[in-house]
Amino acid sequence: MSRIADEILLTHLEVALAMAPEVTLAGLNAADPRAQRSARVDLAQHLVERMRGLEISGEDYQSGGHQSCLFPGDLSPIG
Repeated sequence: MSRIADEILLTHLEVALAMAPEVTLAGLNAADPRAQRSARVDLAQHLVERMRGLEISGEDYQSGGHQSCLFPGDLSPIG
């Protein structure tokens, strides 16, 4: 897979966040810390699912090589 431009990645992230369930986004502002954590987990799962298949790598990866994929293998289910 070829590298995608930063602008395209940002657009994908914006769309993924816009498509997140309203109850999840509302939970981020909940008074209960457990509800906030649950909403963050739900949002992370949603983003992983929406971004699955995109290869995200950087030119200046600090470990000496490049990160071939943000989501290697199958990470489902999370949590």
